[in-house]
Amino acid sequence: MNLLTKNDHIIEMILSMFRWIFLLIAGSYYYFYLNGSSIGFLILFLFGLVYMAISELSLRKTEINSRIYLFMTKVSVVFDYAAFLWLVSLTGGSGSPFFPIAYLLILHVAVYWKFSGGIIASFLLGAGYTAILLFNGYSFQGQQLIDYMFDCMFLLFMGVLGGIIVSRERTMRSKNTKLEDIARKDFLTNLYNHRAFQEDLHTCSKNDQPLMLVLADIDFFKSVNDRFGHLVGDDVLKQIGMVVEEELEDDAKAYRYGGEEFAFILNATNSEEAKECLLRIQSAIRKLRFKTDAEYFSVTMSYGTALFPLESSIEQCLRIADERLYEAKRLGRNRICWYDQQVEEGHAR
Repeated sequence: MNLLTKNDHIIEMILSMFRWIFLLIAGSYYYFYLNGSSIGFLILFLFGLVYMAISELSLRKTEINSRIYLFMTKVSVVFDYAAFLWLVSLTGGSGSPFFPIAYLLILHVAVYWKFSGGIIASFLLGAGYTAILLFNGYSFQGQQLIDYMFDCMFLLFMGVLGGIIVSRERTMRSKNTKLEDIARKDFLTNLYNHRAFQEDLHTCSKNDQPLMLVLADIDFFKSVNDRFGHLVGDDVLKQIGMVVEEELEDDAKAYRYGGEEFAFILNATNSEEAKECLLRIQSAIRKLRFKTDAEYFSVTMSYGTALFPLESSIEQCLRIADERLYEAKRLGRNRICWYDQQVEEGHAR
């Protein structure tokens, strides 16, 4: 989960907490000021209670960025809009104690759609508010007109100001995320670097995340540099990085471990799918052809694998993957030494 997504989740949790507070206030208002006499208010309150329970369950139990999670967070904007208009209508329209909730709704919309979202939200809320006043026979004369204009002006003001603040905050966070990502990337291959590898291993260990750890090494890479020069060697590394990025699953990561060495962290919730991902990477690298002035050539790689938490710790997993990489090289290179001790041989170079 990146920083931006994590912060959005925190915002959603805070907004959910505010909804519960407003629901409690609305329930108290219904009981103490309406004396439990408004059927419409009771229907709204019960509907809000059911919706909030479902929404809270989705926020806490579903995976972030899953379809259910994204659907519930977006639908919540529509629910909040409809609930706000109904609540204001049931509590007298102009002068309703629940009118300030509109400012919170504008900020919520601006979180997802920035400045344009804040402006559109303010106009939609203003239009809905106007419709409620017309339905309730509001005169729009004298002091009532002044009150109405002030309400609409503050809605527009919150849309503009909230949109600007959220847009600037999003821009700064996006820049910081990009800078952080650059610091974690290898310039030549565009894969993650050794520092990122160690950080991600620590995170996986902390979360007890099932993973297949793979250490890989380009076979006879020194001879490529000696024969064709380091610029050609750099091109080999760069193209391997591009191929690996194309073949990786969304929940997998690849790293330039150092020199001609690479590492992969594959999701091992389903170990067979992780195996298939590594086999695709192996096959794609074998098919690469590199051109020099004199000839074409190809390279192969050797791989060592280990599973976590099958091994006792991440450190143990890393040590075993390294041992199996050397075993693959000892057996003739161009092959995978699997965590179950099977050896997947490659084709001859």
